[in-house]
Amino acid sequence: MKLLDSWYAVALASALKPEHPLAVQLHGERFAVWRDSSGAAAAVLDRCPHKGASLSVGRVQDGLLTCGYHGWCFGADGHCASIPAQHTGEPMPHRAHTRCVPCREAYGFLWLWWARDPEAPVASPEVLPPVPAVGPIPEAGDGGWRNLEGQVEWQANWLRVLEAFMDLTHAPFVHSGTFGASAPDQLMPEEQWVKDDSLYERVLAPRDRHYRADQGRGLRGLFNTDDKAVAESSDGGVQHIQLWLANVSLVRVVFGDFRISLCTAHVPLDDGRTLNLWRHFRSFLRTPLADANARGRVDRFMAEDQRMVETLTPRLPDLDGRGDLLLVSDAMTLCLRSLLREKRSAGLLV
Repeated sequence: MKLLDSWYAVALASALKPEHPLAVQLHGERFAVWRDSSGAAAAVLDRCPHKGASLSVGRVQDGLLTCGYHGWCFGADGHCASIPAQHTGEPMPHRAHTRCVPCREAYGFLWLWWARDPEAPVASPEVLPPVPAVGPIPEAGDGGWRNLEGQVEWQANWLRVLEAFMDLTHAPFVHSGTFGASAPDQLMPEEQWVKDDSLYERVLAPRDRHYRADQGRGLRGLFNTDDKAVAESSDGGVQHIQLWLANVSLVRVVFGDFRISLCTAHVPLDDGRTLNLWRHFRSFLRTPLADANARGRVDRFMAEDQRMVETLTPRLPDLDGRGDLLLVSDAMTLCLRSLLREKRSAGLLV
């Protein structure tokens, strides 16, 4: 299933270098993304109309995407600007173009617009809706936070992955070795809502008491971390979980001055594969010496979910409720499926 007329976060912005194009995949199609002469991100189908070479293995020259096979150069509008082998004065062939796709950069991600009719003329920027307002997340360069990034591919449909990141009651079981060990079996949201294309829930929950201690082991003496403050901040706190369609989630954990945010783009590579691109922020132990432990925690959290989500059958969730036995505790799954049914009725989910 695909959401149409939607923005999808498809890559980490940090992966796009000025001199090299980047290959991304969305719903089974490949795109080449690069920075034009103004530094803005641009995207076209990853196929040169000449002989079908992959444009993403070419290079960027003077803001143009240059095919590595025969040097054809393309602008952000997808039209060929020059053909080195063409005689001077010869008119540009009318088929010398490739399909361009609206592209944006925001919240540390690159976004592509998946149109209802991909063959229709590209809408002007002012006509398209804005990229979803993801947040709050720390601004780039905010010295109060330490940021890490990573990715992991799951063999699962992206809608199943979206549901997993909004699911509360799996925590005591799937994450029993980490933060879920202290969570009650009947973990229910204190607040929840659905607004436009976003879902939100707030839950009061304990956390893994050893998290901050493990992060700081061997570093407390060097940075004079107060063990008593660590213990006092570990009793309870608040988790904020939000999802923005098409494919971005944000989990914020707040325990006094102990704050963690995990922002993830769940990219549907095709019907059976999802690439999770994550950005992790922490407000404590901001030294790079603690990065390995923090990255290991995210990797473990992702692996725990991956192990279960990849077993789910059928591959696509049944939006009409005949395949899964959902309960009141599955409130956010029910809300998400209801929202997706509305999209389907409007012809925006196919």
